[in-house]
Parts: sequence; C-alpha cells; structure tokens
Amino acid sequence: MDDSKRVAGLIRDYIARERISREQFAFRTKLGKSTVDKLLIGLFSDRTLAIVEGQTGLKLRLPPAPPTVMPIPAAPPVPASHQADGPSIAVLPFTNMSGDPAQEYLADGITEDLTTELSRLRWLLVIARNSTFTYKGRAVDVRQAGRELGVRYVLEGSVRTAAGRIRVSSQLVEAESGKHIWAERHDRQLSDIFAVQDEITSSVVAAIEPQLYAEEAHRAARRAPESIDAWGLVVRALGLITRVGRSQNEEARALLRQAIELDPQLARAHACLAWAEWWAALCYWTESREGFARAARHAEEAAALNPAEPLARMTLGLCLSTQRQHAQALVELRATLELNPSFALGRTAHGWALLRAGHFDEAIAETGRALRMSPMDSFAGIYTAIHGLALLGARRFEEALPPLRASVAAFAEYAGHYNTLISCCGHLGLRKEAAAFIAARNRVGPPIRISVLRRNLEGFAHRDVFVEGLVMAGVPE
Repeated sequence: MDDSKRVAGLIRDYIARERISREQFAFRTKLGKSTVDKLLIGLFSDRTLAIVEGQTGLKLRLPPAPPTVMPIPAAPPVPASHQADGPSIAVLPFTNMSGDPAQEYLADGITEDLTTELSRLRWLLVIARNSTFTYKGRAVDVRQAGRELGVRYVLEGSVRTAAGRIRVSSQLVEAESGKHIWAERHDRQLSDIFAVQDEITSSVVAAIEPQLYAEEAHRAARRAPESIDAWGLVVRALGLITRVGRSQNEEARALLRQAIELDPQLARAHACLAWAEWWAALCYWTESREGFARAARHAEEAAALNPAEPLARMTLGLCLSTQRQHAQALVELRATLELNPSFALGRTAHGWALLRAGHFDEAIAETGRALRMSPMDSFAGIYTAIHGLALLGARRFEEALPPLRASVAAFAEYAGHYNTLISCCGHLGLRKEAAAFIAARNRVGPPIRISVLRRNLEGFAHRDVFVEGLVMAGVPE
C-alpha cells in the first residue's frame, strides 16, 4: 500500500473507532476542515502529520527507509493469472469532451472523487490514482488496462460542459471480457461545481456497489460448490438478500453462517448476517425479539472486527433505534454515512431513526436524498416507505400518499407498508381506498388492530399521528 493510502486509511479508522465526525476530528486536531479533507484522500505534509500524531497518539510517519544500492526496476504489468483474489476496480481518467482544455480539471476532479469514494468500500481493492492516471490522454482498450492493472472491473467515462450545464457519462466494464455491466448519464446545472461533483460522485458509487455485488455473486455461482470460499458465500448471500423474499432470506442466512464457519474473522459476513437477521425479524419471518437480538450481536461482532464496516454500523444503529435508544442510534448511523456517504440504504436508515426521534424535517431531507441516490432500486419499497412515513410524521399527507402507494406495489407481501398507507388514507378521508388496503393487508398478516400498533410504536415520535390516521380509516381497536 502506498504511503498516502496507508495514512488516509489510518485516519479513517481512527474517526470510525472514535465515532466522531470529520468536523469533530478537525476540532480535536486543531486543523481546518479543508486540511482534514485532504488528509482523507492522502494529501498531507510532514508538519500536518506531526500535528495529528501529537493530538491523537496515532503513528502515521514511517521511519526513513535505508538507502538502496541498486535502483528498483519498474513493476511489469500484472498478469491475469496473478490478479487479486478479491474484487478489484480501476477508475480510468474521465475524458474531457468539452473541447476546452480549461475544463480538464472537471474530468480529473470527478475521476479523483470516484476513486476516493470507491476506496471507502473496504471489501473492494481500488487502484491508486497515480497508477490509473498514466492512462490519461491515451486511447486504451479496457481489457488491456484491466490486464496491466490486475483488476476485475474498470470504470470509465466522460465529462461535457455547455451553456451552464454538465453531463457526466460513466460505464462499468468487466475487464477480462470487456462486457458492459452498467452505464448511466447525469445531467446537472453547473451552478455550484463542487456540490455537483459531490452529488454525481455519490450517485455513481451508490449505483455501482450493488452492480459489483451482483457480478461477484454470478462469478461465485459459476464456481464448483466445493471451491467457493467465504467471500464467495457472502456475495451469493447478498444477491439473495437484495431479492428480499422469505425463502431467499433463509437461504442467505444459511450461506452466511457457513461463511462465518469458514472464516470467523470475516467482518462482512457478520455484517450481512446481521442485516439478514434484522430484515427477517422486521418481516416477522422469525420471532422479532430474538431476531433483533441476533442481528445486534452479529452487527457488534462485525464492528469489532472492522469498525469501518458500514453495513454493520447501519444495522447496529437500526437495532438501537428499535430499542428506543435514539441518541445512540443516531451516533451509529451518522458514523455509517461518514464511512460511506454513498450508502443509499444507510441514508434511509438514518432518516428512519431521525423520524422516530422526532426530527421530521431532517428525516424527510435524508430519505429524499436516499431516493435520489437510488432511483431505480426500491429495495422492496423501503426507500419510498420510509420517505412516506417521514412525510406522514410531519403531517404532509398529500405528499406522503404517492411514495406509500409505491412501497406497497414494490413489496405487497409486507404488512408494514400497508399500515402506513392505511393511516395516510385515513388522514386524507380516503375511506374506500383505506378499506381496500385493510382487506389486502389482512391477507398477508394477522388482522390489523389499533391497540397492537399503538403498543408497537410506543416511544416513537410519530406514534400519535400514525394512530390518528388508523382511527380515521376505520381500523378496529
């Protein structure tokens, strides 16, 4: 690992371990926020490192290496047979299509931001900027770049600006075959370039991560069962979890338990099992109290093994929120987003906890941002359901209705989505529609009762408005 990545990684780990934000780290070290941002992407001076070491106790600077007698030759391209065993990616320099050399910094900035954000995905090996920028200005086949850099995947793209607008096109390619896995185009007003860069970068990474998991799952499925390692079991399980059905969840949990038997130190396996257990408990596929407890145990184990594992911190935050420990839950969920700002599901979870704690406007903003980051993948209607719930909590019933209807359409087998939609219909006086949803909801779960939901929502800030809507919809006590 080159020195800049090593130092940035140590600082990220310290922030995660201490459960503080970047701003708190800047205050603790007496550095400016811009200096901290540079540290986190590996830009620093010896004096800056000395200040951080003095304030945190970290050992960031290595002793000087002894002089070498012979110069070290440049490393040859990595042969395909020696590529990394795990998933790996290179972000090739994005091409400036504007025809204006002065706009070159935009393409370079987006390339660097994508490299930095992808590096937050700790399960993914990301090739350093200095290696990928050797391809800048060169027409190169992605298969050749993949062979030379020793990676499974390549992200490439272009940037074009005109008349105050920016267009960023990007595509994810499997390096060995040259097969296109994913492609997307982002068009934005060029009013605040740094905000636009941040938004586009977050959207691209949020879209890429599930695509990489799906591709890794296909790769694992093609291997003989006896040759599948713990990582292969994890990515196969992730492919099942994202399909959210009961049988897929049961199979995923079995695969993850097998992965943990093979490698008890694999934090990602514990984190995924925590999420699978939490989801099963939420859907009443397992006894909820025991299921949430198992989820919390695996989340804590994953966080102990790797404090920078976002899925573990998210699930732990949701468990704390469910236990009405609102302040602690928000600490965990903010740490989740510090670790991976492009984690759309993590933003929805944060919004959910904010809603339960009574921060309705913040919850709406956060769940809305999650929807923008993941506009095509509803994850069983969770994104729309929690956004609609946040709007309901703020008594913005007409705005809440469309996303709540969408959530039921996305996962009609989950009774919880119906409950919120029925409450919203009650507030809007849509008694006939509410009656139809009550009948549909009672076909997928035990009959809806106000007394049960009033008890289940005790300690959550949105309980009263939720129950009011159920009463107005004609739900029996």
